[in-house]
Amino acid sequence: MKRLGLVVALVLVGCTGKYIRPTRPDPLPASAELVARGNYLVNSVAACGACHTPRVGANWLGGERTDAFLAGGSTMNDPDEGFFVVVPNISQDKETGIGAWTDDEILRAIRDGVSHDGRLMTPPMPFIAWQVMSDDDARAIVAYLRTTPAIKNTVSRENVKLPFLYKVAASLGAIHHKPAENVKAPDRADKKAYGAYLAKLGICWECHSLGKTGPSDDEDRLMAGSRMAMSEPEYGKLYARNLTPDKETGLGKYTAEQIKQSLKTGRRLDGKMMAPPMSVVIPHLSTWTEEDLDALVTYLVTLKPIKYQVPERQLTPAAKKLVGE
Repeated sequence: MKRLGLVVALVLVGCTGKYIRPTRPDPLPASAELVARGNYLVNSVAACGACHTPRVGANWLGGERTDAFLAGGSTMNDPDEGFFVVVPNISQDKETGIGAWTDDEILRAIRDGVSHDGRLMTPPMPFIAWQVMSDDDARAIVAYLRTTPAIKNTVSRENVKLPFLYKVAASLGAIHHKPAENVKAPDRADKKAYGAYLAKLGICWECHSLGKTGPSDDEDRLMAGSRMAMSEPEYGKLYARNLTPDKETGLGKYTAEQIKQSLKTGRRLDGKMMAPPMSVVIPHLSTWTEEDLDALVTYLVTLKPIKYQVPERQLTPAAKKLVGE
């Protein structure tokens, strides 16, 4: 894998394989409680709109368009990696979105990275992280998505480009995992375990553990910052920061409350404003419950300290203006 950003895109490659489970046609159970949980997961924890809702001015430096919720169309463009994808429409429109998919097809796509027609998706759709998503939370997301507007927006993928080795790995199933089934969430009373769970659902792990072969749970790289840059012509080149408790290169010299405030305000702990892609997630991350923020920070401060200094960001003039530099 050449790039796993925090943004979510359903990039399809034409292949099938052993990782595809059959889906059921019957609707999944839904309730008001499940829809409410799904609303929170989609709009706060998983930050689906950060990627799937098109942005003002068709630019990552703009805010999300309120008239096109989850309608897709944004592009991810990294010329250095030969990577260009278009974010799909996941609204309930039956022709241009996912309105004609069955509930189980949507659930399978979320956790397994398999499209409704059986083709394997590739990252940056974060199904690698979301295989840990509990059955209840996955069903909640489906239940909530069914309540969202149907927005007709045809998204063309004619110009999609993926690096050759990336496509080979995907076609061989190397990026995919066995179907996620019978998954339970950790006990919320165990803040460290639940915080680790939220780090996967909230795509923190995808960027902050990113290496040249994708994100890793290796104890010498876990949450220690990206080894690869996240680049876009609109905002420049950035590396996800080191979130381990190392006092020199990570979060070790900051208190839990300072870390929480940073996540709420979008201001880095050195006082600078966050830039994309992190800044596009902050409007969602800032709405997490106090309980969930506490769990996430509890997890971060108990990680193994890793000394790794990520390179400083290289912003475009427009991005510098946005963050006040």
